[in-house]
Amino acid sequence: MASRRPHSSYSDSPMYEQFLLFPERAEFLGDDRFHSYRVSLEHWKALASTFREAFETVYVRGSARVLLVHGGQGHGKSLFVQTLEKDFKASARAIDVDPDNLWHSLAGGSPPSIETIRRATDTTALKRVSPRTGWLADERIFAEKDTHAVRIFLFDDAHKDPFVREWAELSQGEYARLKAENHRNIALESVAERIVEDCRGDFRRAIFVLLSNDPNYLDDLEAQLARSHDGLALRVELPLPAPALKEEIVRTNTNLLNPRSYWFCLDQGGPEEKRDAYSTLKGDRGFLDSFHAISRALAAQHRAKRAGRPANKNLLTLVTLGTSPEEVAAFLEDHEMAPDESSPGTHVGVWMFRNRWASSLNLEPGGDHSRRASLVESEFSLRWVALDMTATWLVCEAPDDDQLAAKIVDTLRSAPRIGDSKATKSRHKDGVDQVNGDLSLLAADPRVIAFQNTFVSRGQQRSQIYEPPISRRLGRPLSTGLRVRSALKPDIILEEYEPCAVTSAETPEGIDQAIRRGCHVIELTAHLQADMRGLDGYLGDKVRVYAELLESV
Repeated sequence: MASRRPHSSYSDSPMYEQFLLFPERAEFLGDDRFHSYRVSLEHWKALASTFREAFETVYVRGSARVLLVHGGQGHGKSLFVQTLEKDFKASARAIDVDPDNLWHSLAGGSPPSIETIRRATDTTALKRVSPRTGWLADERIFAEKDTHAVRIFLFDDAHKDPFVREWAELSQGEYARLKAENHRNIALESVAERIVEDCRGDFRRAIFVLLSNDPNYLDDLEAQLARSHDGLALRVELPLPAPALKEEIVRTNTNLLNPRSYWFCLDQGGPEEKRDAYSTLKGDRGFLDSFHAISRALAAQHRAKRAGRPANKNLLTLVTLGTSPEEVAAFLEDHEMAPDESSPGTHVGVWMFRNRWASSLNLEPGGDHSRRASLVESEFSLRWVALDMTATWLVCEAPDDDQLAAKIVDTLRSAPRIGDSKATKSRHKDGVDQVNGDLSLLAADPRVIAFQNTFVSRGQQRSQIYEPPISRRLGRPLSTGLRVRSALKPDIILEEYEPCAVTSAETPEGIDQAIRRGCHVIELTAHLQADMRGLDGYLGDKVRVYAELLESV
């Protein structure tokens, strides 16, 4: 067999081992390395009614509104501004309502309609204001000439000196002196007066969205605005999501950006790192703190070797039918796939891969295949069971009460654990050896030859021969979707997949149980060409769909 050495993978490179990739600032999301980062709108939808009320009021009456939005450090203020700006621009080309578009949620009506979105987009100007000297004069020139029905001005970190100083009509030195003397309220009084004046003049038809992590600044400004124009300003919170949703956002983006899964990162941590992640995700700390907590767990393995054995991963059992264990062994050797455990018999062979397997495949060059392969093998072990034609015939055509067929099916069902005793491992191996011995007595049966002829001739339809009887013997339906991702339909589900959720633990003592991996799925296939040609592509597709599972829930 010609050598087909696998492409290099993320798992080959030590530079990726201890560092978790995540954006430390919203501004970094424009980098190519973060192109797959997924922004969740769910926790921002609470703002929709307040924003929609302000927007419709300004649109209908031609008045103005000020939204004072508070969000703590790391709560996503800059991300909110950046996402709103991006989604507004994208809406100029919208043909349908997009539930993942922030502008559609805020200005699309209740419920959102594409007609309302188009009208709101066409009649609105949206600008992000930079905190620089001269900003107010520039925006005033724009406002005087602009004819849109609504003008939205976004101020990220509205408490910054250039914003306050120019609205208060103070020089840099004058404002610095007021701050030093703790007299900022004097400046805010002037700021409020100017905002009210502008909202009645050059900035009519405007919505000022002022975001800040300083609640005292927003409270003081709201009070000053209310003295001059009650009802002009609305004070709102940019909320953090509930712990489960916050963890989902961190989990999916960890899996989208990295070659190690969220669960793998947590599992590398010791008790202290896991408790840190638990308290961070359960508490009121933001996304940046949450990503850092997961990163510390991943790095823990490099600071000190963790005591004890590694945790069990989810299990993907691959069953190849009609191909001898000898042919599978040649495939594994060619791909330099080294099993952790093996029982390579004559008719039934079993190989267990707990670490490297997906990254050993000959995946398509380019794209995200290498990262995804490492991602999948970080959370899924592979157990490969080869059934030659004799074993396949018996499983497909033997009576339901056939004991040898039942033993073969038990081999498919088995889910070895890392902590199994030597006696248990020996018993499993002896069981496979016994099955092979019994099958050798049937290998010359003419019914096997007849079955083989039919099996080979059916081509792509041969799955109709083996899927129903295996499903029946396992007592599981065929090709039902996973509960958490119905689009992914393994051939057989023995144990459902559950997303890793440290926040599901009621107490820190329950963390290990909460994140335990227990999924077991079976994929059935028959590749009868020489060298099992085509199997790389089949397995590559499985890597893709299981990576999509990890990246979506």
